[in-house]
Amino acid sequence: MWWRLKHWSDRTLTRVISDVKKLYGLLATPGIEVMNLVLATPDDVWISSKYRGEEDVPILRHTNELIGAYVTAGASIHLYRYVHWLQESAIYCDMVSVIYIQQTDSTELIETV
Repeated sequence: MWWRLKHWSDRTLTRVISDVKKLYGLLATPGIEVMNLVLATPDDVWISSKYRGEEDVPILRHTNELIGAYVTAGASIHLYRYVHWLQESAIYCDMVSVIYIQQTDSTELIETV
């Protein structure tokens, strides 16, 4: 199934936009190429766009790869603290989640919000 999501990501997407802010946001988003723009009514715009490949997207000047790596590492350390706390109850862990077994008659292992 995932290959289909990847495969279909280069398809042209057509939509009707009535909000000016949404239209400007779409036009200003890096990585989106507008294929066709039609003024359907005075209030509605019919726009066809598709996502470009990552190599075509310009690097934004307000981003920083070092800060992104630091935040990701900090989040991973925080997540692995939960894995250490859960010990044998943890059955799966990746970069964003932990799946663990909770006995129904015991207290909560991790407090949920």
